[in-house]
Amino acid sequence: MRGDIISRGAKDRFTSGIREDAMLAHELHGPEDGARVVLLGGIGMPRLVWHMTQLPALLAAGHRVALVDLRGSGDSPATEDRCAVSDLAAEVVEVLDGLGWERAAFVGVSLGGLVSEELAATRPERVSAAVLIASAGPVTVYVRAWAEAIAGLLEANAGGLGRFFVAENLAYALPAKRLQEDDAAVQGWVDLLTSLDWDSAGPRGQYRAWIAWSLAAAHPARWPSIRVPVLVCSLEHDLLFPPAGGRKAAAAIPGARFAEIPGHAHNGVIEATPLLDPPIMEFLGSVL
Repeated sequence: MRGDIISRGAKDRFTSGIREDAMLAHELHGPEDGARVVLLGGIGMPRLVWHMTQLPALLAAGHRVALVDLRGSGDSPATEDRCAVSDLAAEVVEVLDGLGWERAAFVGVSLGGLVSEELAATRPERVSAAVLIASAGPVTVYVRAWAEAIAGLLEANAGGLGRFFVAENLAYALPAKRLQEDDAAVQGWVDLLTSLDWDSAGPRGQYRAWIAWSLAAAHPARWPSIRVPVLVCSLEHDLLFPPAGGRKAAAAIPGARFAEIPGHAHNGVIEATPLLDPPIMEFLGSVL
């Protein structure tokens, strides 16, 4: 069966959750005997986005794919507090337990990539491989300044924070040249971003998780201990996880591979799908 869908909400709880309401919405696609892959999105990214990105190629390759809404995205519960990357990773393990999956490959974008790296480092027995898209590298001086600024706004509970989130997303959504010259593309991103409620508990909680991860900045120390197969995919114009940092991560993780995707910035995952699919599918085909 290639199209069976399971969507679960807070009323359908797995056992042994880290919180009583820790239930992540998800859906399943592909043959039941296919190699298992879990897709995890970025801040505010619902699982439906994967239908426009990596899901078709994974299905064509015969994989069994779980699309998961992280806490605060899509149909999953949203809380602003107690939403560290380690918490999000523990909730994803609950999904595996509920599905009866002992292990899976994880493909994560941005925040989803941080969760995938967390699982590879702390729960390797549950991870057959990890693809880290726009999410691997040491914290730069720019990212630290960015994280400290947003942390201050969140703590101050400043008015109009949602409008600020739209503006700061634009700053790294597209390459600078497109921001300067392609008003039609920028307006499309404005329309998309303003359709989301960035000043609600879900995105605010996810921002807190990402900021705490960024300010901890201790992640390079554990890269040499990661023993699962890893592919790092960096986007050429990504301000948050630039390719230079992705190369450093891939060099420090034993056996990790690296791919740089030209012409795109941090939020360019949808447009970059034709460039991302080949290295991801080649990698998964070689390790699963």
